[in-house]
Amino acid sequence: MANTWDLRRLQIECSKERVQPLYLIYGEESFLIDEALTVLKAAALGDALSDFNLDTFFTTETKVENVRDTVEMLPMMSQRRVVVYKDVQMLKESQWETLYPILENPLDTTCFILVANKIDKRKKSFKKISQAGVIVELKRPYENQIPVWIDYIASKFSMTLEPEAKSMVQQFVGSNLSEIYSEMSKVHSLMGAGAHITTDDVLKVISRSKVETVFDLAKAIGENDRARALTCLANLLEYGQNEIGALALIARHVRILSTIKEGLRAGLTGTRLSSKAGVPHFFLGDYVGQTKHWTDKKISKTIHALHETDRALKSSPISGHIWLENFIIKTCSPSA
Repeated sequence: MANTWDLRRLQIECSKERVQPLYLIYGEESFLIDEALTVLKAAALGDALSDFNLDTFFTTETKVENVRDTVEMLPMMSQRRVVVYKDVQMLKESQWETLYPILENPLDTTCFILVANKIDKRKKSFKKISQAGVIVELKRPYENQIPVWIDYIASKFSMTLEPEAKSMVQQFVGSNLSEIYSEMSKVHSLMGAGAHITTDDVLKVISRSKVETVFDLAKAIGENDRARALTCLANLLEYGQNEIGALALIARHVRILSTIKEGLRAGLTGTRLSSKAGVPHFFLGDYVGQTKHWTDKKISKTIHALHETDRALKSSPISGHIWLENFIIKTCSPSA
């Protein structure tokens, strides 16, 4: 049975040129998937001709027989070829049967990389891959790990961020690494490689309307103003925020309000309070003002509703914006 690796373990193994013939990479965070694929492709191909030795397929576009035939092809002027097969969670058992021969006995001349956003470890296919290959699980990072990832992403653009700039990115972009990467790319286009990024630089990139909408949405929820909350939510989505990202922004905002209420009860003010809450000091006044609308009971009920909505967004076939609107209606009810 193969061990389960994380991204760091994969990076270490690849840096030592220890490339395996079979991998299953899975996780919900597309940025981490892309990072893992970049690392594996570079290690497996080296200086080889990637145009002739790299193939990427999607389950919805390519017959599984064609993927198997490509895996069995010999590389051209290279030690190995790389075949990436994406969205394999969609394969039916009859399609997996076609792949079983090359999963049970992986070819040394091919690095076969299967990619999924989620897996069922009870299935025969997973067991066969785990017996002959490497499983790479890419977990979505916890909120307290996001600042480290912001630094990591910034380093890819040869940039550094001051602490308050990192807090601002997390506050108004959220914990989705792909969206953080997109914002860092914009900052890089503006500031260039080698720049030390300040809060002013971040504000030049992040839409001020989006910043204000996050505050307005939380305030509307706190005041039980259902109509305004629904309008703010629509604006936030219109500015390009996806549903899961929007919910993450709301959740973090509510947790910050809860932390500030605790800090105020403990007698904290100024820099000590903003440090405890993990927010830029110039936003502290806005947060303190909003806590007046949020009782402990209101915060507890809202956090519970956030968890329910998060599960629904990730598992229900119903459109995400409907679940978010339902969250607003439930949270802004007269009894909330």
